[in-house]
Amino acid sequence: MLRKRIVEFVLPASDGASLAAQVERELDWYNGTRYAHLTVYLCVAQDDERTRGEIQSVITGFRERKNSQKSDPNFKVLASQPLSDDFVAFITGLDCRLPRLALMPHFSDANGFGGLVAAMRTSAATLRKHIIDYRFSITAERPVETFPELSQELRKLSTGEPADKALLEKFPVIEIPFMTGGDAPTRLADCVALLWSQWPQLNDAVNLSRGGYMKHFYALKELWHLGKITRQPSIDKDLAELRTSYGAGEAIEARVATFDSVFLERYASLHHYSEWRHRSENVVLEFDLDSIADTYECQSPVFVDNKWILESQSLRAEKDEQRKN
Repeated sequence: MLRKRIVEFVLPASDGASLAAQVERELDWYNGTRYAHLTVYLCVAQDDERTRGEIQSVITGFRERKNSQKSDPNFKVLASQPLSDDFVAFITGLDCRLPRLALMPHFSDANGFGGLVAAMRTSAATLRKHIIDYRFSITAERPVETFPELSQELRKLSTGEPADKALLEKFPVIEIPFMTGGDAPTRLADCVALLWSQWPQLNDAVNLSRGGYMKHFYALKELWHLGKITRQPSIDKDLAELRTSYGAGEAIEARVATFDSVFLERYASLHHYSEWRHRSENVVLEFDLDSIADTYECQSPVFVDNKWILESQSLRAEKDEQRKN
């Protein structure tokens, strides 16, 4: 039984009744599923009074009618319009329990990706005035044509001023919907594999993906690697189950199958998998006692001077020994 669910609300909705009905359907699943994890994306195309009312209605509906033993769903506001201070203030006012609610400024390749860097800088300048969890989201509906420009724009940030580089610390979520980019699955697979080689930080962002080819590519490469290290003769059955789980229809499933075949033929190697790996190393400094104490409390290992601290007295005992010497 699936316990993790991602749902989308496109706002403004066609009518209030359909919006309320969608909230009730998702609540039925959430309240009726043990250990459920629900992420709710609110896709906002415009900022007006009606849309703000619907955002508040959806969030309030989940909070007030969920089981009292359930935590709030994770709300993600995907905002396509240029962000204003007033809109960001409105979103932050909906939730003081951050990061249960996050804002995701959204960019697409409808007119190409020229000017993406400038738009991200403008959004970041607005967001820095507020206390809110955020991450950029980028959708490519013409990836074969626009990925080179996208990579060029991201490279400007990675080689720019410290403020520019900071925009990539939380790497943007990049999406390719299954409904697009499927007419040339071979070229699409080549583009996705190349982009992942250039930006392995995508591994850190893909968990926030709503679905599509980028999220599928992540699952594909990990299934291949798992099969390799466990010496499975074939992962065809696993891939078939993965494609079916999307419920995307026969035509799209067939295109995704072709995409998978290109991957297995051209990119199924440890060399490529190594290119796609990304390590994010978090270092706890010896004098950072707050971090060390927090780590003890949550029963996580801490390494100090390449030594694994197992007990609460270990650090103190080592300090005492150093003083004696």
